[in-house]
Amino acid sequence: MNIDDRIQREIRRRAFERADCHQRRSAFRQTIRHTLEALESVTGLARPELEAIAAEVSASYEAGADRFFSIRRQLILAGSAILPLIALVWLLTKQL
Repeated sequence: MNIDDRIQREIRRRAFERADCHQRRSAFRQTIRHTLEALESVTGLARPELEAIAAEVSASYEAGADRFFSIRRQLILAGSAILPLIALVWLLTKQL
């Protein structure tokens, strides 16, 4: 397969991937709208108040997605600190 075919295939793949992403986001926004409408009728809360609650929840989940202290990041940080020390000790003991 030549480079032109690979480029065309990648363009199509990314276009379909982006279209799927837009469709999922649209469906999610529609679901949120339906949820807010149902909550408005059930709880009697005003729409702006429900939208503020939805914004707070979204912000809290987006902030939680970037977990600096996740186990994965802790292992990476610990490894990046410990591996050079291990290499240094190994080099020093090898010379003795």
